[in-house]
Amino acid sequence: MYLYLLLACVLWGLESHSTPMKIASVSPQDNHTAVCAEIQKELTADNITYNGSFKRPQNTSEELCYGKFIEGFISTLNEISTKYNNDCHIKKVYKDMKELTKICPKLNSTEPHKNCTTETSNFSKFKEALQSVVISIEGWKSCKRIKSIL
Repeated sequence: MYLYLLLACVLWGLESHSTPMKIASVSPQDNHTAVCAEIQKELTADNITYNGSFKRPQNTSEELCYGKFIEGFISTLNEISTKYNNDCHIKKVYKDMKELTKICPKLNSTEPHKNCTTETSNFSKFKEALQSVVISIEGWKSCKRIKSIL
């Protein structure tokens, strides 16, 4: 009886010691939720309002269009980053959006869906649309890639 109890304790101890190693081996670049959280943090920190008109999706709930929307967001962020080269927040969001397309193949632009419509708006509306899309992506389980130790 005591032998079984001792064996159970040893196995539990081994299991609890191996779990942190698995978590530590997961790279933040492989976890889309970490990248999405970073994008949201940077967007919140960036309180600059850029002048001009910016393309944004009319319907951010259209998941089949996310590849097309991401393409547009990345292009616009690159333009803003180039024009305002001192804005570290936009540069970071741009890099993280590109990283998201590597982590989540769902975000690669495929054949355009017929309802993937955009409209021009001010920067705050563009930013709201981007945040809405990022929040949706953050909730996707199909993007998560976790490396195993084995």
